[in-house]
Amino acid sequence: MDVKLGSSRAPSQDPSPPTRRVVAVIELLAKAPAAPLTLAEICRDLGITRSTGHAILATLCSYNWVLRDPLSGTYTLGSGFPRPQSVDIPIMGKLRGPLRQLCATLGMPVCVSEVNAGHITVIASVAPDAGHAYVQAGQRLPFVAPFGREFVAWASAAAQQMWLDAAGPVNDIYRARMPEVLNEIQHRGYGIERLSDSLLKVYAALLALEAGNVPDPVAVRLAAAVADLTIVDFLPGELAQIERSALATISAPIFDHHGEVVMTVSAQPYKQLTLEQVRSIGDHIREFARHAGSLLAGDMRATGRP
Repeated sequence: MDVKLGSSRAPSQDPSPPTRRVVAVIELLAKAPAAPLTLAEICRDLGITRSTGHAILATLCSYNWVLRDPLSGTYTLGSGFPRPQSVDIPIMGKLRGPLRQLCATLGMPVCVSEVNAGHITVIASVAPDAGHAYVQAGQRLPFVAPFGREFVAWASAAAQQMWLDAAGPVNDIYRARMPEVLNEIQHRGYGIERLSDSLLKVYAALLALEAGNVPDPVAVRLAAAVADLTIVDFLPGELAQIERSALATISAPIFDHHGEVVMTVSAQPYKQLTLEQVRSIGDHIREFARHAGSLLAGDMRATGRP
């Protein structure tokens, strides 16, 4: 990297050194869009102190101009950084406004996720305020049962079986239950994640493990532990008791123009809800998913992609 605070590119008499440091950080990240940088690398390249670098990056992250991967601690330009718009606007650029509106309507954090290289990755998230605990952009889980049900509920039987088998040995009750759960998600239009101490503990361990390019074998077995330790989703006869269970997420699929699930949108209540509230949230996230799918199809037509 050749961007230095003392380089010839900097004005000979800089009227605002703090502003110049912010510009230098942005320039540095813009030159390496595919190579995320750590705080130490940024400070070393720019010749600034760690405290100064941390303060700049924290501010830029708060405006979503910069994104910090919570697993690797690296930084990249965020989706909120202003860029010239064209006819081929990335889909998340178009969805960020509607995602904020969904968050405001529901009064709870919401996020959009995709599957990539064997992981479920959160690619955008919004919370009502800083006081809400929520799933943040960049967090990943292994794409093995029972995680990612909304991605496979509409898939072929063979794809569902591969997803189930990827978790390894699980108890017989769970293995018999999951096909029913997938059928119910397809019928209902969204999945429901129960909140439990076991889920929270496994989830925290998974976030610590999922830093590599492929799912960690230990992470895969931890995912299977959710199947052994919890009751996954709700079947029709269980919905009457839904008010007795705290809920982590309610998630709906986003389809492309081929009818394949390419992303999901999730609301994150992290509390007990009435059945009426669950159904209302389900309606809102399905409406968002339909809008996202139509935008995605429009993007494909505009660029001539199949």
